Amino acid sequence: MSYIILFFWLTRVLTISIDNGILRLGIPVFMLSLLFIFLMINKRALPAFFNSGYSKSYFAIFLIALISSVVAYINNMPIIYSLVELMKLLLMGGFFFLGFVLCLFGKRAVALGSLSVVIFIHITCGIVGYFLGFGAIVEDVLRPTGITGRVNILANIALFSCVFYGVRFFLEQRHRWFFFYLSASSFLLIVLSGTLKNLISLLGVAVIYVFLSSKQKLLTLSLLFVLGIPILYTVIFYTPIGERLIETLTAGVNIEVQEGEKLESSLQWRVLHWKLLFDDWYSRFFFQGAGYGQEVNMNGLKLSTGVGYSAHSDWLKYWVELGPVLFVLFVFSHYKLVKPLYIASLDGKPLETSVFYSFIALVIAMLAGPVYFTVCFFYFFWLVLGIIAGDKYFALSRASNRQS
Repeated sequence: MSYIILFFWLTRVLTISIDNGILRLGIPVFMLSLLFIFLMINKRALPAFFNSGYSKSYFAIFLIALISSVVAYINNMPIIYSLVELMKLLLMGGFFFLGFVLCLFGKRAVALGSLSVVIFIHITCGIVGYFLGFGAIVEDVLRPTGITGRVNILANIALFSCVFYGVRFFLEQRHRWFFFYLSASSFLLIVLSGTLKNLISLLGVAVIYVFLSSKQKLLTLSLLFVLGIPILYTVIFYTPIGERLIETLTAGVNIEVQEGEKLESSLQWRVLHWKLLFDDWYSRFFFQGAGYGQEVNMNGLKLSTGVGYSAHSDWLKYWVELGPVLFVLFVFSHYKLVKPLYIASLDGKPLETSVFYSFIALVIAMLAGPVYFTVCFFYFFWLVLGIIAGDKYFALSRASNRQS
């Protein structure tokens, strides 16, 4: 059954640009049903999964979201939005369980290989399509979309891939040049896509690596500086990212605008939207938050139809939805989730190190974009985390057997 579920996982990840009821809801619900059945009938997987430290952190995250959904109902917010977000969170846990089960039954290589194939297809199609003239025209500039259909989705996949396979290139001996191709081509896609937040995330994660994991901090920082200056110069003056950076610096972030007035940059739009959401949270939902999944129903910027925009910052989204108390618990649960990855990274474990720094890069990107429920985090991160949880279960089982 795990192969069937993996097949549907692959199907959905590769058809992410197709938005219809069957692919958007049907396949995810079907996968979730299969995972639930498998979890209930498999006597080996069920106790192993629930005893995993990673799963405990996940259930803490889900409980916080559930409590906040009740708050949304008390606040008289449309509860359907909270239920949809809870369904996404359940699916996220399902992909975590899928990775765990595949590892548990000796299919670890199949799971990681499937992930690599999917990312290879997305990255390669994005680059080839761009140079053939296919993509999205944003502000008169062609930007790659690949088979995702959207610039930001592909750019976020590239961010995950660049860090995940870049770390593995340095720490693993097998498939090194394949990892190098995926990492280098992902970096190229980030540059071509013009996503400034993702480039900043890469720089941020590189600096964090120097201070957390590098054994020769001064040498690594010097090398990063020497290599980074010419790369940054090229990016700023010869790519769409440079044009956006100059545009943003020129326009500034003035938020005192009149209705109907044209905004000069996407950063100005974001800051204005963030201010409106923050003000609404402060005046109406200061302690309890608006409720899980309710950001679009708050008094931020809206479409002409009256539907609200997403927060374009996962950090702000969860702050205004959860309120300060649940937000702190939400962040702490994620800290507990990735702390074992960091500890394992200190021992130089390749998979744990690559996932940990991929998580850090995505968290930085979440400051200025919706990343939490996009492909790279929703499908990729949680699948690999499940594989790592399966590895840890095997290691503990072997240690227990030796002691007995």
